[in-house]
Amino acid sequence: MLPFLRRLYRVILLPAFGAALLICMWLTTLYQVRQEKLTAHYEAVLHSQSLSRTLAEHSNDLLRQTAHATQLFKLKYEETGGGLRLPEFTRKNGLLDSLLPTKLDLPLAILDREGNVIDSKNGYFAPDIRSQPFFRNHASNPSDTALVSTPVVDARTKKWHIQISRRLNNANGSFAGVVLVMMDPAYFVEDYDRLDVDPGGAVMLISRENGMLAARIDDQVIISDSIDFTSVQSSAAQSPDELQLKRPFDNIERVYGYTEMPRFMLMAVVGNPTRSAMARFERRRDMYYAATLAASVLVALFVYLLMRQSYRLRHSARQVIEAQLMLRAAADASLDAVYLFKACRMRGAHREILDFTIADLNENGARLLGYTSAEIKNKRLIEVMPALHSNGFVEKFRHVLEARQPLEEEFEVDFLPNRDLHWLHHQIVPITDGVAVTVQDITQRKETELAMRKNQAELAAVNDASPLGLLRADATGHCTYVNRTFELITGLTREEALGDAWMRAVHPHDRALLKAALKQMAKTRLPHRDTLRCVHPDGQIIWVSFKIAAMVVDDKVYGYVGTVDDITHIRKSVIALRESEARLRTIADTLPAMVAYIDAEQVYRFHNLAYEREFNRTGAAVLGKTIRETMGEQRYAFLQPYILSALAGETLTFEEDDNSDAIERTFEVVYIPQMDEEGASVIGFHVMRQDITVQKREKQRLLRLSQVDALTGLTNRAGFLQKLHDAMAASRENGHLMALMYMDIDRFKPVNDTFGHAVGDALLKAFSARLTQTMRASDTIARLGGDEFTIIMERMHRIDDAAALAAKIVAAMQAEFDLDGTVVSISTSIGLTYYRDEDVSPAELLNRADILLYEAKQAGRNTYRAGPALPPPASNAA
Repeated sequence: MLPFLRRLYRVILLPAFGAALLICMWLTTLYQVRQEKLTAHYEAVLHSQSLSRTLAEHSNDLLRQTAHATQLFKLKYEETGGGLRLPEFTRKNGLLDSLLPTKLDLPLAILDREGNVIDSKNGYFAPDIRSQPFFRNHASNPSDTALVSTPVVDARTKKWHIQISRRLNNANGSFAGVVLVMMDPAYFVEDYDRLDVDPGGAVMLISRENGMLAARIDDQVIISDSIDFTSVQSSAAQSPDELQLKRPFDNIERVYGYTEMPRFMLMAVVGNPTRSAMARFERRRDMYYAATLAASVLVALFVYLLMRQSYRLRHSARQVIEAQLMLRAAADASLDAVYLFKACRMRGAHREILDFTIADLNENGARLLGYTSAEIKNKRLIEVMPALHSNGFVEKFRHVLEARQPLEEEFEVDFLPNRDLHWLHHQIVPITDGVAVTVQDITQRKETELAMRKNQAELAAVNDASPLGLLRADATGHCTYVNRTFELITGLTREEALGDAWMRAVHPHDRALLKAALKQMAKTRLPHRDTLRCVHPDGQIIWVSFKIAAMVVDDKVYGYVGTVDDITHIRKSVIALRESEARLRTIADTLPAMVAYIDAEQVYRFHNLAYEREFNRTGAAVLGKTIRETMGEQRYAFLQPYILSALAGETLTFEEDDNSDAIERTFEVVYIPQMDEEGASVIGFHVMRQDITVQKREKQRLLRLSQVDALTGLTNRAGFLQKLHDAMAASRENGHLMALMYMDIDRFKPVNDTFGHAVGDALLKAFSARLTQTMRASDTIARLGGDEFTIIMERMHRIDDAAALAAKIVAAMQAEFDLDGTVVSISTSIGLTYYRDEDVSPAELLNRADILLYEAKQAGRNTYRAGPALPPPASNAA
């Protein structure tokens, strides 16, 4: 019975746990959904109440403004002695528009003291108003307060109105009548767009006295007295109040909120559809259910997998027990020594391994240590054989256990009781908190291998020490051995060269010749020698001297011995020298620049084809001659300082002008020193000459273009500043008088604004042309920008000459300008200053002219101002 209960417990434990977990998870989800539903409903009521509060505030404001309108009418009515009428009061932008929106068109009426309508607008008023309570109240009560009556139903339109009235007095304070305003509540719900109500939402205004209701649902307006609400007071202290319909008036369920308007006995109500108000909650609810369902599936799957894993573990446990029994039988029958060691750890947090305990072993293992298995089982290694610690074996066991990586190695021992054992092979495998070790005696095999390797090592050392590559082949020509030098020369390893593969090292074009030579040697048995090419695996070509001879015993060839000597360096040195010279010549001759090499004696030792063409001589005429002989005395005098600097070790770049032909040319010359091998002295220098005439001319052309105004063709600001700097420098150097004019066009902006920029640009070009015709050819005329111009006059003889030219310019510009049919009249104002050997900058001189131009402008324009007066030159004063 007890085993049955144990099996039953194991079977139902996991399913019961899974069922309990699923029940708890679903209960939690349902509770969370309920709480979020209450919260969502609370937020929906709060939102509806916020909208109703906005509606109430707007309605209160409009009703108060209407009451103020009646008060304003009362004041104006009494001021005019009862003469004010509604057309004047309600006219556009009149008194009523200052308080109420024009679009309202409220029904208004003026009643006399008998209750008769003496003036009305925008509505119908019943003739029996005198008997109504509000009129009797005003007639008997001198109070100035506006009365808001219970909503009244219009007999003709069946609409209900909110009635606002105010008493009117005569000059002596007696009752003169009543001003009456009717407000349609439908306006508040129909024409109010500031409420963010969801589609299907309801906006309502309800009378507290008679239950009349005006509502808007989307584009539909409802007027009714049959819709009834009941207030639902929330149990939460901070929760908003909610309205509920006693009887629904359509098929849409809504969440209603309301706000009282006690002064007007009204209540503002707004209701959003429950579907849109609770949409977010419903999405979250569906998400919770989906997540819970997915989690339920995962829990069920997890429980199922655990049950399968539990079954597999039980099955595996049975298999492990059977395997342990089989392993034990195999260990006892094995010829090798088998050990199972368990780790002995230090107490504490680190649990460091101090030693191992012999958990199990076979008899061969016990015999290897000099004991029986019963004597040492369950003992620590430090007690049985301390040498395992001192020789590092325990450390190896610890490393295998911690790294979880098996270890297999062969080792030599000298601490075992059996002194005939010298070499052992062991395999260490990690197990649970321990290691399994298998040990095998390999002494005999190891000693045989060591003897063979010793002999082979001696022979290999002798062969590898040889500077020649050695090759041994059998009688059929199959390679059986190569030394280290052969590997280095051919790039083939010994394993790759064995058999016929060594022939791969020979260049494909040389293989046929080599094979033919080997066949011929097999017949003649005479040594063979040849120069061959070898190909490294990386494609490198190696030249070798190959020698081979046959090994003959009893007149029979049983093999061949060959040597390989690397002669690549010697061969490549010769070829490289020739190829280098040819490449240098080819590259130099294809260069467009003139290239040459000159030694320390200034003698040409090399030049390219371009150099030969430039000097129109043959190679023999230039090579071997000095620079002086080649260039001539005049050009050599120019080049000599640069030549000496290059021979002193300085790299130079300079320009050389050549006037030997009809066309003047410019060359860019580079001298590069050539040092000797030690870098101690200069043995010559390289020359590179390149014709840069075209580039230099293009540079000068671009410089000139950069100093020209694109519109007028005159010098621009950049060119003007450079020319002014040069003119002042020349004036200081020669002592000549110069003058500077600064002018602009009077009334240019009105022309530009009136006729457009195209006419303005045409005027600037015409002005520039007339200015050019007026001035001397030697004068520099510049446009600084806009309508500002400057003129530099050099080598003036008298100050009056510049003043006369300024007056001439002023007079010339007074004539009309015909600009393609558009005739304009302008004038010019000029500031004129002089310069002769003063310590002023170009900017200061230009500023003087600018100040004088300002003075001319202040003097009424169309004139010039000159200054300052300069002293005569020093020579005249003397």
